[in-house]
Amino acid sequence: MKVAVYTIALNEAVHVERWAESAAEADYRIVADTGSTDDTVERLTNAGVTVHRIAVRPWRFDDARNTAMALIPPDVDICCTMDMDMFLEPGWRSKLESAWANDTTALYCRMLIRSSVDDPNPTHVYPSKSFHSRWGYRFKRPIHEALFFSDKEVSSSTDQIVMHHLRSNAANHEKYLRLMEIAAAEDPRDPQICFWLGREHMYANQLEQSAKLLERYLVLPTSTWPDERSEAMRYLARMVPEQRALWLDRARIEAPHRREVWLDLAEDFHGKGDWLNLFWACANGIEKTRRTGSYLDDMNSWGFRLYDLGAIASWHLNAMDRAVEWGQKALDLDQSNQRLKNNLDFFVRRREEVRLQK
Repeated sequence: MKVAVYTIALNEAVHVERWAESAAEADYRIVADTGSTDDTVERLTNAGVTVHRIAVRPWRFDDARNTAMALIPPDVDICCTMDMDMFLEPGWRSKLESAWANDTTALYCRMLIRSSVDDPNPTHVYPSKSFHSRWGYRFKRPIHEALFFSDKEVSSSTDQIVMHHLRSNAANHEKYLRLMEIAAAEDPRDPQICFWLGREHMYANQLEQSAKLLERYLVLPTSTWPDERSEAMRYLARMVPEQRALWLDRARIEAPHRREVWLDLAEDFHGKGDWLNLFWACANGIEKTRRTGSYLDDMNSWGFRLYDLGAIASWHLNAMDRAVEWGQKALDLDQSNQRLKNNLDFFVRRREEVRLQK
């Protein structure tokens, strides 16, 4: 089989060498440059990558990516779409050939989102449809573009192929908002675009518009993914504080398996001084030991905070063994936190006082 790695690029000089080396196991490396003004094209050419200069006006990510895909030679069997700020771990080619069956049309690999090359801790880990057959696929949506197959898709996944994405927090929200509004107008029944558009308005601090879109998303008949629905409810709880308890309870009912929901509930109960319900929320959250593996997973929910809040609730309820247990686990997860150290010392002393009183 022949494999091509392809993408679009615009002023990506800082990523070129890493991307080109990462894709070196492919038979073809193809980049459609959309108008770089730095030395992206020269660096790619020097690295042996085939570069085509294209122009897309008005700009749409799907049109640009479909143009790049059209430039892939016809003898290619498998395509890998990999942005310039992404890179594959070495040895991916043999793993791809082992995982790809005769009837496969798409293969999901393991995507790790990282803030920098040197950061060992990914912020998100989720399956990504990065490999697809040469024919029958095209990108749709002007932004948050996704691959769609013209026939019945046969997909599989492997954790053996790992792709890293160096995602920064910088984003052109004004540009993204405009493109998402176009996408929503083109397909009003697309639930993810409705969700993402609502989230983008939230990022822009346009809370009233965001809340309306997220509420619309929740009543769409095509909105069926509990994890994403619960995330929309979490956003609504933040933006509509007078309905915070209502939205958080709905999020809990929608996706009780998500630790993120239980942490939000715990923070709310802590703010109200509702120690019994705080203990309940923390206990339920701590029981959730498996992440969903989706792009919605929040790393903050897997830190010390649930144990910290649970220990505080336990102290108020005079359950001192549990306060010490959870206080210690909180400190284990953030060993430099002086407040957690002080709390744990207090819980240990208080436990001894209670035992002496008995």
